[in-house]
Amino acid sequence: MRRACIAAVVLAVSATSAEAYEFWLRAQTIGQAYQLRSYRLVGPDLFLGRRRYTQTLALRIWDVGDLAAARRRARLPERGLRISWQSYLRVDHDFGDYTSGRLLFGSVRRDALDVFPELAETTAALDLMYGYVELAGIADDRLTLRLGRTLRDDGWGTTAIDGGTLRGELPPPLAITVSGGLRVRASSPVGISAYELDGTSGAACREYVEGATPGTGTWQLIDRDRQIKNNRFRSDFEYCPQRDVRQPTVGIAVATSRLRHAGAELGYRRTWSRTVGLIGTPDRLQFTDRGLYPDEFGQAPATGVDEEYAYARAYADIRRAGTTIAPYANARLSLLHAALDRADAGVRLARGPHELEPSVEHFLPTFDGDSIFNAFSIEPTTDLRVGYRYSGAVTAIANAWLRRYTDAWAGGVDAGVERELARAWRGRVDALWDDGYGGRRIGGSGEASWRPQPALWLRGRAIVLGVAPDQDIRRRYITSSTVASATWRVADAVALHGIVEADLDEVHALQTRAIAVLDLAFAPEP
Repeated sequence: MRRACIAAVVLAVSATSAEAYEFWLRAQTIGQAYQLRSYRLVGPDLFLGRRRYTQTLALRIWDVGDLAAARRRARLPERGLRISWQSYLRVDHDFGDYTSGRLLFGSVRRDALDVFPELAETTAALDLMYGYVELAGIADDRLTLRLGRTLRDDGWGTTAIDGGTLRGELPPPLAITVSGGLRVRASSPVGISAYELDGTSGAACREYVEGATPGTGTWQLIDRDRQIKNNRFRSDFEYCPQRDVRQPTVGIAVATSRLRHAGAELGYRRTWSRTVGLIGTPDRLQFTDRGLYPDEFGQAPATGVDEEYAYARAYADIRRAGTTIAPYANARLSLLHAALDRADAGVRLARGPHELEPSVEHFLPTFDGDSIFNAFSIEPTTDLRVGYRYSGAVTAIANAWLRRYTDAWAGGVDAGVERELARAWRGRVDALWDDGYGGRRIGGSGEASWRPQPALWLRGRAIVLGVAPDQDIRRRYITSSTVASATWRVADAVALHGIVEADLDEVHALQTRAIAVLDLAFAPEP
């Protein structure tokens, strides 16, 4: 596959102070153009072009209403109500053949959006990642209220809700956080699909079609006999009522507050949704329709639970005689699946330039309560890991892991060394060995960077990896990748970046890519 990618990034950061409130604004504009190969069993391969334009805008405003400024002018204590605003907005538009093209199915030519409705997420999307007003300093700085689209994180993923979050300081050292609202979905106003629960899909949605007698119905694609309008920004065929249903969610967490060397949190979150009933008239099908889901015997509940979690986290940071001991433990219980789906524990030991971290991790995939994926058996995994890092004249890292599946094992090691070879030169080498369930991978990489002038950086990297799948040993192959890049600082905070990449293996043949970036807020690393 041959690909060409050209990206231009414009990054502007500004901070402006007035007599009262202050605001911070950051805008980013990205343009991309490249090609993707579509493989065909008959005839030549088809190359589809992507032309993507992405605009982001982050805005923060402090002391709305001049309340804190008025207290300062009156020489009053700083404690009191403080109002601020934070938001992050994104526009994503793809006007290339990949999304706006048409595909031939037999003798019928259909829009790509009709075949793959998920493409609409980047065809013309306006996404509000978060945006809320914060009221801090309530009740003598004991309460903080956020209203709008807020983010929640339980340690294994981030979600967003349209509603409110209230944090209250209890008697030291505890604090409680309560949140409630509607979970953000792709169908939410200026919503984003990244916040959807795992296991949902917008394509090929089906409904239960009743048969002649109860229990003899079948699942079929939803057919509403709609007239095709060739909409340029969304599918003419997609119709997923369950994905348009609102999902109320509530959460509560109790955590330690204002402790320097230790912390803990205990939380709970529940999300549910209404069960979709009739999506048309009862007589629109051959037999009387009772709803989207099977309900011949009245078994469909009025509502269903989409997720229900209880989680706990704890950590400590103990420093004695030049040695740091930092143990941690995290666990999450899916009450919906009656299973421990996430857990990890370990300790980071550091002394001087040496750092050692043994850990154990448990992972069980869980999905939305409406997802068909819950009907399949998915194996949990348990990992034993040991990591080491040395930070001195030479930076060295090494990691070893052993993974247990239900009835199989896998494991491996990786290591790397980085060193400054001369004043303007730096080199790095890495090695990898991974074997067991799933196949074997053995390889390594080497890279070098050179700064011949204060305003010029040159870098190169080569990777070679041998792959041997365990299900078909005849498909062993070697894949390689070569990357060359350069950065030229044209002026203060202005730089031009260029990247050229070539990949080669027996499966995909030669693949190439080129990227160019114009950076108007360049800040070189020390």
